Amino acid sequence: MPINDYKEKEIRNKIISKVKPEIRKGRSKHAKGYIRVDGKVVTKVKIPNDHEKIMKQRKSQYIAAALRLNEDEFNALIDCPLTGPGYYELLRGRSAE
Repeated sequence: MPINDYKEKEIRNKIISKVKPEIRKGRSKHAKGYIRVDGKVVTKVKIPNDHEKIMKQRKSQYIAAALRLNEDEFNALIDCPLTGPGYYELLRGRSAE
């Protein structure tokens, strides 16, 4: 199933509130979120800006890939069935593979 249409603000808020990445602001206008599992950085993701516009499908796919989620898992993260702890369990399972 393709990624649903979400506002950039909605994606940003869900990543920050559920995933709780370590946010670093560099020289770029976008912050990066570093995601750690068991003390190791396993991935980093660009944190979307706080815009009301709909994020294009391609950009959403890029963010989902950076979070190491497939399209259905990304939709679940944003739509709420996937919790923050559930997300980290998925990452732990993928690290073991």
